[in-house]
Amino acid sequence: MKRTLNREYQFRRVFRTGSRFRGNTFRAVFRVNTLGFIRLGFSLSAKRGNAVSRNLMKRRIRALASKQDLGADVVIMPVGRLDGLRWEGVRDDFLELMEKIGNSVEEDRT
Repeated sequence: MKRTLNREYQFRRVFRTGSRFRGNTFRAVFRVNTLGFIRLGFSLSAKRGNAVSRNLMKRRIRALASKQDLGADVVIMPVGRLDGLRWEGVRDDFLELMEKIGNSVEEDRT
């Protein structure tokens, strides 16, 4: 099973039915799934930084997501440019997002 969102209909489903999160370094739209693992999608344009900085952000977020056991489809979008982005801010925003997803999973179970 693929752990990425790469089809247009997958992105549309998340944007249409998902909940939104806005942190200091990125925005995210997420939708709880029943797969038991996170599927990530990224919406990054060339205006946000060069390919090296875009790929670095994607690799770091994927590494953080691999340690999570929540089931959700998540689309990540950076708030500003990636050039001066601090890793601590990305990590803190992602952990806050995981907490919000965990709360949504708990609400769905009740």
